[in-house]
Amino acid sequence: MSIGGSTRGTPMERAVNIGPVLSERLSSVGIDTLEQLKQLGALQAWELIADKTPGEECVHTLLALEGAIRSVRWTAISRPERDRLLAAAGLR
Repeated sequence: MSIGGSTRGTPMERAVNIGPVLSERLSSVGIDTLEQLKQLGALQAWELIADKTPGEECVHTLLALEGAIRSVRWTAISRPERDRLLAAAGLR
């Protein structure tokens, strides 16, 4: 499943925490802009990536996506917020 919508907006490769590999994975599920990622949310985007590329559903990917949405390095996300997100994803 991919999300539709315009590709107008901030390219993923310009977002915080998003390197070429994660940008490609996002693109493969139809997420090409930061605005699309924000609309979908980190958890749903992570689930799309995990469904498309089993075995790639790691903690760092989820946290990188959340950090990109917040425009901060993922390490700046507080421990309680990280734990909440990881629990929601079934990673804790």
